[in-house]
Amino acid sequence: MIGDCANCKSHICAGRGISCKKINQDEVLDLYTDEEKKIMKAAAFVEATYYSELTRLEETVEFAKQMGYKKLGLAFCIGLNKEAYLINKFLAREFEVVSICCKNCAIAKDKLGLKKINPQSATESMCNPKYQAEFLNQAGCDLFISCGLCVGHDAIFNKNCNGPVTTLVAKDRVLAHNPLGVVYSRYWRKKLKLMEENEI
Repeated sequence: MIGDCANCKSHICAGRGISCKKINQDEVLDLYTDEEKKIMKAAAFVEATYYSELTRLEETVEFAKQMGYKKLGLAFCIGLNKEAYLINKFLAREFEVVSICCKNCAIAKDKLGLKKINPQSATESMCNPKYQAEFLNQAGCDLFISCGLCVGHDAIFNKNCNGPVTTLVAKDRVLAHNPLGVVYSRYWRKKLKLMEENEI
């Protein structure tokens, strides 16, 4: 049933092309703007053409090419500055890239009364996701790429971009930026009480 898809055992929508809920498909399709339909077409092309062949970084390039994008905006976490350098280098082979780190403007956490990682630190800059979005908006970016922004900060960034946002890296400091590791690892499943009934 739509609304509880995570607990569905059959997923007939995917496997058999049957909707589990009576719905007017034309009404659903009418929800998509012309621009979104263009994005759907480009995304489907990349998926079907390069299925299980390209990394997400490579898929991002192919998608942007299909969309005819010229300028990409890279918003990254300062903790991934080396990775951002390499990602930028790769993207810049095909596009103009504008990048901005999370600590832009160097605004102290004290200004908003934000909790510090190190309370003894005299200067601890806050993350600034809204200005990351604003800066890339002003730069006229066609596609916005989120790279390791904190949970919550990514939501603010996504909400404030004036165009489509894709997530290249989902931050997970514990699992080397692989959030799914928590369900792939038996040890983490046990820790989070997600073990199946007969799992050892």
